[in-house]
Amino acid sequence: MIYLKYDLNDEKVKYLIQSDENLGKLIKYIGSSELAIEEDSFKCLVKYIIGQQISDKARETIWKKVCSNIENIAPNDILGMSDEGLYKAEIPRHKVKYIKALAHEIVRKRIDFEILQTLSNEKIISQLTLVKGIGRWTAEMYLIFSLKRENIFSESDGTLKRVIQWMYNLNEIPSTGVIKEYFSNWMEYATIVSSYLWKSIELGLICKPFEQVISGKQGDVDNVR
Repeated sequence: MIYLKYDLNDEKVKYLIQSDENLGKLIKYIGSSELAIEEDSFKCLVKYIIGQQISDKARETIWKKVCSNIENIAPNDILGMSDEGLYKAEIPRHKVKYIKALAHEIVRKRIDFEILQTLSNEKIISQLTLVKGIGRWTAEMYLIFSLKRENIFSESDGTLKRVIQWMYNLNEIPSTGVIKEYFSNWMEYATIVSSYLWKSIELGLICKPFEQVISGKQGDVDNVR
């Protein structure tokens, strides 16, 4: 597995720390963040089709079972499996349809990943969302977790909204417009910001008020759980 790693010595991270007081406090508290990259484009999209509208933890649990039950996650192999075989691999029924639809598009050469990766973010999103079952969020996850694009802001991502609410002590989950305003200064490195916000959830930080958490000892996760 390949990882994109960020820490306090990274010039981009240093810029983000200076860009916003609360974000800076959070980044310095967490220290380092990383993103697990799946360079196989088809596998990455399958993973995030499975991950649609479920928690990160649930996605990872299902994905491990899928990888254990399917020897080779590739378009032709998926198309060669029966729907029942894919259900037994723990893939939900409606998502089996989406994954097979994607596999058909690749086999028919309507999607060419070598060409796709040369395009702009929006053109990639436009092409991928023509496939049944792939929405903007799934395409954005592909841009991040396969193509390693650092300027991806997924405005509909529920986890990002929850962390923004916590970090700025907002009374309610922010709307898409509000979260976009918060990200307006970070768009160039929106993926890096997202990695730290996602890690806040992973570490269980948001179970206590933001100021209480970041006033504790840096990296002392046990004190905030």
